Amino acid sequence: MALLHVNFHSKVLNMDTKIGVIMPQKMQGIGLAGSEQADSFPVLWLLHGRSDDYTIWMRRTSIERYAAPLGLMVIMPEVSYSRYINMKHGPRYYDYISKELPEFCAKLFPKMSRKREDNYIAGLSMGGGGAMWVGLHNPDKYGWICMLSTGGVAPLEHLWRNTVVSDYMFKKCNEDIYGTSDSDSLAGTEYDILKLIQDTAKEHTVLPKIYHAMGTEDVRYPVAMEIKKTFENLPGNPYEYEYHEGPGVHEWVFWDEWIQHFLDTLALKGGN
Repeated sequence: MALLHVNFHSKVLNMDTKIGVIMPQKMQGIGLAGSEQADSFPVLWLLHGRSDDYTIWMRRTSIERYAAPLGLMVIMPEVSYSRYINMKHGPRYYDYISKELPEFCAKLFPKMSRKREDNYIAGLSMGGGGAMWVGLHNPDKYGWICMLSTGGVAPLEHLWRNTVVSDYMFKKCNEDIYGTSDSDSLAGTEYDILKLIQDTAKEHTVLPKIYHAMGTEDVRYPVAMEIKKTFENLPGNPYEYEYHEGPGVHEWVFWDEWIQHFLDTLALKGGN
């Protein structure tokens, strides 16, 4: 596998930014067997959490080793604390992730597949919410959405965050992102993740499959239960939603384990 760090200027963000890219490469090495598709590479868009940057998956897991047997290209962007949304008072990160970045990468990497069945979007914590936000708004672009330990989504933060200890930073960030410090007040609005799940199912016939995993000791567990209930209440399971849980808190031990389980699922089902 080849590892690239790409720095470039984003017109949408109006600033320089960076991505990490893992490219499939035919090779045999100690503990690493790679494969390479003849025509195009399937792509995993792998999103970071609130306190992280684009390097975090490479530093905290062996994602390069996990992706190698699948011939999988992995693209890891950086979005600061934006929740992958077009911020009310900040950059348009949704437009960047969903539109500009895929177009940029397609020009830079001609063998990157643009087929929906070859594109998967996944993330942890804020990145899990971002995977839902981007994937559900673009069901024609992604075959799978994988969310691990999702917590920071409107309007569900009250289910886990103690308002007494919710400090100025979170309130100020919510104001920058949503235009209000109280994300729980966004129920029923365009930012309501539960509404988005329901509306996308009503409005589209082709939908991404959903893989959802949560640690049973994670303080955000009640958020996962609300998301789970919403998916499972949809008649006929249109997303082919599957929920998994296991021992773990909000930490990399859990995410390292469950990103492997998700990739095993892709391998088992051939990405479809």
